[in-house]
Amino acid sequence: MPGQNATDPHLLGARAFREWITGEREHHSRIFLVERGAETDAVRHVAGSDDLVLLPEGTPSWEGVAGVGRYDGAVSEPGDEVFFGERGVELQDYVAAAFIQIIGPTAVRFFDASSWQAFIDDAELARDTGVFPTALIDPRVLLADRHTLSAPDGFDVPSALRIGDDGSVRAGVQGEVLGEVGDLPAILATPLPRAASLSGIARRERIAGDLGAHEWIGRYLRATDLIKMLGLGNGTARISGFGWLLVDDDLADAEPRSSDPFLLDTPEGFVLAETTTLRRQLLSPQTARVVALVQTSSTPDRATERVAQTLGIPDDHARVLCREAVIALGIHGGRPLSGRLTEEAPR
Repeated sequence: MPGQNATDPHLLGARAFREWITGEREHHSRIFLVERGAETDAVRHVAGSDDLVLLPEGTPSWEGVAGVGRYDGAVSEPGDEVFFGERGVELQDYVAAAFIQIIGPTAVRFFDASSWQAFIDDAELARDTGVFPTALIDPRVLLADRHTLSAPDGFDVPSALRIGDDGSVRAGVQGEVLGEVGDLPAILATPLPRAASLSGIARRERIAGDLGAHEWIGRYLRATDLIKMLGLGNGTARISGFGWLLVDDDLADAEPRSSDPFLLDTPEGFVLAETTTLRRQLLSPQTARVVALVQTSSTPDRATERVAQTLGIPDDHARVLCREAVIALGIHGGRPLSGRLTEEAPR
């Protein structure tokens, strides 16, 4: 909008809210969303120059060193709306999002264990059939705590916090209560399992267990990004690993890594697409088969053996094709089905 710049509190608020809701950091180290009526003094003492504080409209001016964004509305119950100037975002439950008409920017979260289970069920359906939930392939939809869902392993200090009007401090939009506002210094210094950002909907152990049993969730979410990026609808193109495999030789011992490019079967032919760089390349049928085999092999030797068998060529030739695909196309050997990366990987 005219007259807006990097210091506009509404523009800052809108950008920071995206980071706060998804957990994916781009501009700020930590983001504090302060509910109307909540205490701000404790936040002012701990929020640094790399942090941002989201404050309700009409509250006193901010005197801390952290950046500040202004919002109006609420982000607690299904149907709530939060506004940053003229920009608005609606909050919806994951299950409800499949049935409502999405008319503008919408943040989707899990409000209880049933909506969490629906997310897992939808992911499994997409993996088996290639049919993705319509809400997740709508470019207007943000999925809450996307970062945790994509990379659930490990521990992090809290970086998305909700300061409640009752003095509570929560992990993000749907996480557990971490303590009270007076405990902020200790809270910010204590690493937590990443699943803590989702444990407001179910036990932390269940969340961690479900994500551990579905280690491919990160790639599933990247596949939804791919569909948005290419403007595809369900059934427009086939995505390898989601209801379709170009080569099914029963010798795969790995799955494509979460961040690896995607192999697609489109009306134009086989395409390799990468969601981060937005790069797309049309592949010959032979090259597409090499890509499919390398991405589902845990070692170069395994990939070489499978390429040689599939294409009917000598091992030396197959090894060269695998190496060239890795170097030229930026693909990698897969993650072993056991869930542990081997030390050897194609170079």
